[in-house]
Amino acid sequence: MSTSTSELVVGFRAAETSDRALLGGKGSGLVDMTRLGIPVPPGFVLTTACGLRHREAGSLPTEAQAAVQAHLAVLEREIGRRFGDLDDPLLVSVRSGAPVSMPGMMDTILNVGLTPDSVARLASATGDARFAYSSFEHLLSGFATSVRELPPDLVDDAVEGLDRDTAEGARQRCTALLATIEAETGSRFPAPEGQLTEAIAAVFASWDSRRARAYRRHKGIDDSIGTAVVVQAMVYGNRSDTSGSGVAFTRDPASGAPGACGEYLPRAQGEDVVSGRFESRGLGALAVTLPRTHAELAAVLDRLERHATDMCDVEFTVESEKVWILQTRVGQRSSRAAVRIAVDLAREGIISTAEAVRRIDERALARLPRTADPAPDRDALIARGIASSCGAATGLAVFDADAAAEYAAQGRRVVLIRPTTSPSDMSGLIASAAVVTGRGGPMSHAAVVARGMDRPAVCGVGPIEISADGRTATVDGRSVHVGEAITVDGDNGWLARGELELVDAEDDPDYHRYLQWRHELHDTDEEQP
Repeated sequence: MSTSTSELVVGFRAAETSDRALLGGKGSGLVDMTRLGIPVPPGFVLTTACGLRHREAGSLPTEAQAAVQAHLAVLEREIGRRFGDLDDPLLVSVRSGAPVSMPGMMDTILNVGLTPDSVARLASATGDARFAYSSFEHLLSGFATSVRELPPDLVDDAVEGLDRDTAEGARQRCTALLATIEAETGSRFPAPEGQLTEAIAAVFASWDSRRARAYRRHKGIDDSIGTAVVVQAMVYGNRSDTSGSGVAFTRDPASGAPGACGEYLPRAQGEDVVSGRFESRGLGALAVTLPRTHAELAAVLDRLERHATDMCDVEFTVESEKVWILQTRVGQRSSRAAVRIAVDLAREGIISTAEAVRRIDERALARLPRTADPAPDRDALIARGIASSCGAATGLAVFDADAAAEYAAQGRRVVLIRPTTSPSDMSGLIASAAVVTGRGGPMSHAAVVARGMDRPAVCGVGPIEISADGRTATVDGRSVHVGEAITVDGDNGWLARGELELVDAEDDPDYHRYLQWRHELHDTDEEQP
């Protein structure tokens, strides 16, 4: 079946539809926000129709290639920079955008268009070599793992011991990454046009990655719907001390409590916030350091929630105090939060009680998390951290994703304990009853995935060191052995030895209010002729 060029590549401003099935969730949200006048960096979408053609042929259709060049020219005129220019280049991000939410499951490549020559010119032109080379490092790192498919451990080893917080350290890290890419792949790092072509192909291909397939199987998502790809002008969270990147929810995704929450990391780009590798700050810290920026963000968050009539998950960048919104979507939440959010939105008059009842299905009620009772004594307590996904669970301690999957295949409940998690740990996260990480917080990859699966999670418990044979871990100074029984409480942020008693959390007043509304609506329906 033929597809018109206008259905293959669509600009944010020129889009005639915000259909998620065509533009993907990310593209749909960007088109809607552009129409609302929310500050969105301009760009365009290679649609799911284009993705399916790419999947069938193994490359972009000729007409899509031409459309990409045409939309890139429009972007150049809008930004006032030229893609591939040596002195002041237009740089773009290339990001996935499936029609359904699959957080962290597919690939992103940032700062596409930088080269060894242009980064040196950028450092000179801006007078900020740290900014220029940290941008190039993000490109090289993403290109190495996502495009050229080098093992993440190999990429990390290439920059081991090199300082990331100074201009010279950042330059050395780029030199090491560039050498690793070229030595391991046997080809030179491409020019800007080649980077863009390879990055688009890699993001389309990430739809069929092992972790994405595992996630879709677990969630019951149709493999055939495919993904879109978003190409967007870069804004720079690493530009200065008054710049940064963050993730915000318009309500607490773990408990459902009203009020925006999230994390912000100064001088950061992309996955830095959700990776769990860096110590980010709450939105309250942004309010202290950049109060006008925080107020601008708060107003945007309120507008997005009212537009969506639901809790939103928002990715944002601050560049020199100005807020830019990179993504909005209806946020994943725990089943407990789902009940509270639906009830609160109805109380606030944003949705009807009938809609509140409709939003909670029987499967969500069946997954209402349990809680630990009583709390552990001092001898049993292993560590305390940040309560990141509600509920409590017990299981046998394991320290890598493969072990978690193997234990679960034998019918045993496990607790995955890791220094941090990445999308490559997806099979282990699916297999686990609960997750514990040494670093990160409620917006980290581990926490977001755990909430979407109603798994308790405790993050930021302190240093976790795993022995060379993988049989023992030291968690904040205390030893834990593979197969040892552990209880995790994601409501209060602790893990302890032993299988502590768990009780059903059915005394929640929002839960009972929801049941009352459901009963009343059921009675009303029965009275209808």
